[in-house]
Amino acid sequence: MFIGVTGYNHESSAALVDKNGDLLDYCKEESLSRIKGDKSFPKRSIKKILNSNNLKIKDIESVAFYERPLSAFLHIVKQASLNMPKSLSFLTHQFRNFNNSSISCYLDFAQQFKGLEKKLIYSDHHLSHTLTALAYSKTKKDICSIVVDGFGDRSTASISQVVDLTEINELWKCPYPVSLGLFYSAITDFLGFTVNEGEYKVMGLSAYGDPNSKSAKLVKGLMDWDPKFNKLISDMSFFDYHISISNSYSSKLEDLLGPARNPLVPLVSGDNDFKRCADIARGAQDLTVYLLRKIFMHAHNLTSARRFVFSGGVSMNSSSIDSLAQLPFVDEIIIPPSSGDAGCAIGAALYCYIKSNSFKHSIISRPSLFPSVSDRSNQKKITEKIISNEFNLLEIHEDDAFFKAAELIKSGEVIGTILSRSETGPRALGNRSLICDGRNKDAVKNLNTVIKNRSPFRPTAPAMNYKTAKKYFELRPELYDCYKSMSATCKCVEGNIALEFPTTHVDGTARIQIVEKDTTLDILLSKLEPFGIEILANSSLNVSGDPTCFDLIDGLMVCMRTPLRYLLTDFGLLSKKH
Repeated sequence: MFIGVTGYNHESSAALVDKNGDLLDYCKEESLSRIKGDKSFPKRSIKKILNSNNLKIKDIESVAFYERPLSAFLHIVKQASLNMPKSLSFLTHQFRNFNNSSISCYLDFAQQFKGLEKKLIYSDHHLSHTLTALAYSKTKKDICSIVVDGFGDRSTASISQVVDLTEINELWKCPYPVSLGLFYSAITDFLGFTVNEGEYKVMGLSAYGDPNSKSAKLVKGLMDWDPKFNKLISDMSFFDYHISISNSYSSKLEDLLGPARNPLVPLVSGDNDFKRCADIARGAQDLTVYLLRKIFMHAHNLTSARRFVFSGGVSMNSSSIDSLAQLPFVDEIIIPPSSGDAGCAIGAALYCYIKSNSFKHSIISRPSLFPSVSDRSNQKKITEKIISNEFNLLEIHEDDAFFKAAELIKSGEVIGTILSRSETGPRALGNRSLICDGRNKDAVKNLNTVIKNRSPFRPTAPAMNYKTAKKYFELRPELYDCYKSMSATCKCVEGNIALEFPTTHVDGTARIQIVEKDTTLDILLSKLEPFGIEILANSSLNVSGDPTCFDLIDGLMVCMRTPLRYLLTDFGLLSKKH
């Protein structure tokens, strides 16, 4: 057995891979700690994985950390030292927190899981991303891997040719501090949203912006592609993320674009500041699409590849993926459901497997989208007591429960789901979801703003089967896998009624989900078919600012904290009493 681990810089997680290279379990630390974006050493996740699979330390052949922390640290320090004395406080912070960073991974293992530290190895950051992505690709040969993120070891973007799992050759990289991911995060910060969380808001806001506005054009001038040397270039004087702990952008950016938005002041559609912020967001989004296309074109020139696995934080920019699929040489793009750093635990575990004596050049199986078991048996009594005191059990039998849930959806209700295993990635695909009739404007509004408390400019995903999706949207066969995990947007068919759906964004696009056979949403859609409902609005089951629900007790808490009334569970359909 092999364990992969991420932590300290982004969401912490752990994954378990067996001797055949199959993913058995995966868990994010935030799911258990209930701290959104928990970056701490994933002790809870590792314990959960060991206990759920009846494993002891001696059963683990090796454990891999997803990056090389000392290499990353030295590179960050080197770059900061070039900007003295401006970076003095930044450097001081780095050295003071040396033992609280990912460099302490070895010691944390030694303290929490004595014996595992002796089995610890380190993977390259971008290699971990690549292996995670390859796990979700049907074939593992003759593929090009593209990774674009904030920062990993020494690189912020890379292109690798995949011959097979044992031969992955890096052909190009973008060295830190020039970074498309950190640029987008700096704009996120400038617009008053939380870095590593608010980037989705920037994407949603960009649809309201004017690409030809002055602000958009100024933002698009902050980075570029150098065709002579085939590299990303950036005027770093506008950014401070490489020299400051507290600031991601410099005063020079405010001189260029005006004052940064106060995060305490809400963005209201129609206000002048809303338009300015939307234009800035549009500039950042357009620039991201432009530079990603340049990277993909360079990757094709280097490798002649027509199939790509794409990972790293920037790959979660779903609004850019459709444009990449339009490049004439692209036959397929695979984006793993958990393509950010949290998903690198899967790649790190696979790295252990490939380096082990167990590896037999086999083709690792394509992991389930739902590998994480959510049972917290020690809380069973608490859960039963909450249900008894606060909920009514409407239906117990699975088929009856789904049919009753369909009737409630038809009547305009929002239903929460806590069923089977939880999803791997950040997007709920039906097992940890809030769902309603995707064509009912009032229901979608209730889901989005009343229950979730989301920003009104962020759209909600429409979920449907493939036949329905073809009817309403311009699908690209190159992105079929992306549609299954909400990794890409697509345009409505011109003149189609889908333009009026509340799940369709202001720019006529939607981040659709094509539901797979026999999944939760597929079963619900079959029950809704007699009612003429063929599209469900789907959003993660959580309150804004909280992690997605992991187990039943989390879902019960959401019901009790919000106007949500119904919860579809493995035990039946629950209705809140009060």
